[in-house]
Amino acid sequence: MNIKDITYFIEVAKERNFTRAANNLHISQPALSKAIKILEYETNTKLIERSTKSFRLTDEGEIFYENAKKALDIINLEIYKLEDSLIASKKHLTLGLPPVIGSVYFTSIVAAFKEEYPDIEVKILEEGSNNIKDKIEDETIELGAVILPIESENLITTPVTDGEVMLVVSKKHKLSNRRSINIVELKNEKFITFNEHFMMYDKIIDACESAGFSPDIIIQTSQWDFIIELVALNQGITIMPKPIVERFKTKDIKTIKIKKPDISWDIGFIVKKDKYISKSVKTFIKYVEQKLDKKG
Repeated sequence: MNIKDITYFIEVAKERNFTRAANNLHISQPALSKAIKILEYETNTKLIERSTKSFRLTDEGEIFYENAKKALDIINLEIYKLEDSLIASKKHLTLGLPPVIGSVYFTSIVAAFKEEYPDIEVKILEEGSNNIKDKIEDETIELGAVILPIESENLITTPVTDGEVMLVVSKKHKLSNRRSINIVELKNEKFITFNEHFMMYDKIIDACESAGFSPDIIIQTSQWDFIIELVALNQGITIMPKPIVERFKTKDIKTIKIKKPDISWDIGFIVKKDKYISKSVKTFIKYVEQKLDKKG
């Protein structure tokens, strides 16, 4: 019995389908079937009922599946610990960071962290929150800073700070004299937003749909300054976190409080559930929490 065959069985049992499991594992279906048969031979136990049209684990197969998952989690955790101990002489962490969050909060924090912990190498991958979530789940990166909430059973979330979300319009816009507004009043407006890789895009869509309409998005981009410039030229409106807007030095825009629905901009760290968290990552998370708490 080896780890590879156990991994193959877990994937088959999880998918309840040989074809999907083979695709997920990037092997052929005959090779997968052969691996399962070898596992059954070595354990002298029938794990999958093959006499029925629908997929079904035997009673022994169900028990093996549950215990195999636990065993593999323990093995992976110990491997992660071993890897961490082997690179102790050169500590590092890989941080997924949306450009928007990075420019507002993390530029000075990362610089200060590097001064205090010069032995820890920080690699930054700039992506939208949705992309960072995917890369944490497939373990491309260790730590992600994202806009919450993030819906996933595979992740652990640690909130670190928050900010108010505002409507942003040109001073020439008809709504510029308003102090507050409900989202439903924006039904006929032209929206300029972040693209779909950013969580703010999802928040705008959700807020508008909860008010009974789909926003008329005329431009999507990954550049927050480009959005503000277009709004300042009265080419459309946007919804954006106040800390970002405040970084843009212009007198040609107006921020308006959104009364209903309340749109939150909560920032937090995400890591993969059941994955060993290195000391470097834990140190960075604690450092950021302390810095942002002092700012608040």
